[in-house]
Amino acid sequence: MSAQEWESIPYNRVASVAMRNYTDIFLHRDNKRFREYLENVKAGKAKITAGALLPHEIIGKLKGSSGAAIVAELQWKRMVDELLKNEKLTNCLAICDVSGSMFGTPMEVAVALGLLVSELCEEPWKGHVITFSAFPELHLIREGNLRSKTEFIRQMDAGMNTDFQKVFDKILESAVNKNLPEEKMIKRVFVFSDMEFDKASENPWDTDYMVIQRKFQEKGYKNVPEIVFWNLRDSSATPVTATQNGVALVSGFSKNLLTLFLEEGGIIKPEDVRNLAGEDVKAEASTGEMNPEAVMEAAISGELYQKLVVHD
Repeated sequence: MSAQEWESIPYNRVASVAMRNYTDIFLHRDNKRFREYLENVKAGKAKITAGALLPHEIIGKLKGSSGAAIVAELQWKRMVDELLKNEKLTNCLAICDVSGSMFGTPMEVAVALGLLVSELCEEPWKGHVITFSAFPELHLIREGNLRSKTEFIRQMDAGMNTDFQKVFDKILESAVNKNLPEEKMIKRVFVFSDMEFDKASENPWDTDYMVIQRKFQEKGYKNVPEIVFWNLRDSSATPVTATQNGVALVSGFSKNLLTLFLEEGGIIKPEDVRNLAGEDVKAEASTGEMNPEAVMEAAISGELYQKLVVHD
């Protein structure tokens, strides 16, 4: 680029962040060849990189030029395709808080992650999202391009809190109506909001959880979907006890936090976290009960943290 040799740029080898940042320059300086490259990507004849981008960073370019929107569409597809190959988050649903308080980055993150979870989920849940409301609804996102899908989520109903018991009622009702076996039931529900868990729920969680468990068991389902409550605004509050079963709490967002959920499709088992102190032990997605303390242990179990020493 510095040599102005635009015709020599191998676009299929341009890093994902550079592709996002320099799209308009490529269109201005090398319009014909760059557009041919984009058409080849659409046709499956060329590849575009997306690995270093977070979901909300990709959809953020939809507000730019038409060329930037095309690149965002292609990078989003690449990201989804790669995650689908790894069969991650195949039995999950997202509750998206799109209320006014979410304005700014939290809104972008909630919309992006909600859409991503919906596109990674298996049928019959694929393409669905749940509203953050006292009267939650299970919506099927209308087919269209990336821009129209994100706008659909932004325009959904939103309230000041949500009724988690009604959320699980919707999931259970849908599963029973479709006569779904246990293995097709939703395993994890992500809640993307800027609230704390206790304020977001209409009822005490202990009470709700017991009722939800009973309802699922009465319909023949042994396991209740776990909740991953993601407060997208950094908070130092402690909204529930560290050993609260059935719920994981995440505060703020970063690539490391997102990777924790995407790499293994959810929460890492506490026993695997303990084993990470050894060498070459692969953590697996949670299949049993989880709680906030287990998630914290998983998040700080990496090799980098093992080098820390406490001096008292």
